[in-house]
Amino acid sequence: MKLTKDKTMIQLKEIYKPIEDQLKKIEKIVQEIWQDVLSLVDIEHTPALKAKGKLIRPAVCLLSAGALGKKNLEKYIPMATAFEILHLASLTHDDVVDGADFRRGGLTLNRLWSNHAAVLGGDYLVARALEMLGQYKSMGLIKVVLKSIREMAEGELKFFNKKLEEYSIEDCLELSLRKTGMLFVCSAIGPTLIENSTNKQSFYNYGKNIGIAFQLIDDLLDFTQDSEVLGKPTLNDLEERKITLPLVMLWHKLNNAEKKFITNKIGATLTKKDKDKIQYLFNKYGIETQVKSFTNSLKDKAIGSLKKIRNSHFKISLIDLAQFIIERKN
Repeated sequence: MKLTKDKTMIQLKEIYKPIEDQLKKIEKIVQEIWQDVLSLVDIEHTPALKAKGKLIRPAVCLLSAGALGKKNLEKYIPMATAFEILHLASLTHDDVVDGADFRRGGLTLNRLWSNHAAVLGGDYLVARALEMLGQYKSMGLIKVVLKSIREMAEGELKFFNKKLEEYSIEDCLELSLRKTGMLFVCSAIGPTLIENSTNKQSFYNYGKNIGIAFQLIDDLLDFTQDSEVLGKPTLNDLEERKITLPLVMLWHKLNNAEKKFITNKIGATLTKKDKDKIQYLFNKYGIETQVKSFTNSLKDKAIGSLKKIRNSHFKISLIDLAQFIIERKN
């Protein structure tokens, strides 16, 4: 397991090379803001938590600015940081909605505090992010970001309580776009909005496709990856009643007896025997190959959208990042 993590870190280190100085500053700011959240609730052990993450959204923002030919990347540090803070806010709210106890190998805020306090913590993070974005005095940027926040909420509400048998593949892709893809879109097009670039659509398509792919790989890893690498239990999505593309694809392959078994396990605490049977069915019907075919197609679309962007180290890193997203292990 350790070798996989080390390999992932080396890959990102290479991809992030053109923006490594800016990302170090962003990581520091993110940790400071996270500590600000934790310090607001006086509970023992809470301050020890870290805001762990790969900083992919800030990286997309900075690399997009560089690919536009912008030399002063320091200018985009508040913007890129805001996208990571919004991501943290969405995770905090998601954990409350899902009743999750673990995130990135640690306890969630709702488990440490309460649902009430965790929601307020998420709201606080949203406010901090919007304050940073306000520095750019761009109504276009603020509107796009607010739209992405609205899309997240709409996506969750639209599919709230929808049953597995009612889901289509198109529903899963729509939810992935709303839930994850739109914040990637913001990260990719943010620099174009304050620079009045004519390349907005190219970066929009890039962000959209890698964002959906990122969510689909998350959903796939829930079935295929070891809990130690994931930082949460395997098949956690099923226990939390989350309907995902791999589950929907599996459902459409099952016979009636198998469908009944899966239906009874949604929202239930899974035993090792349950997990073994679900993994057997997953492998039996080749679901991993089908999901990866989807994500490969999305990766190709993302890379293709950059065709008109001039060649640079930043563009190469954007291309490599798209590949990393579909190959990552956690």
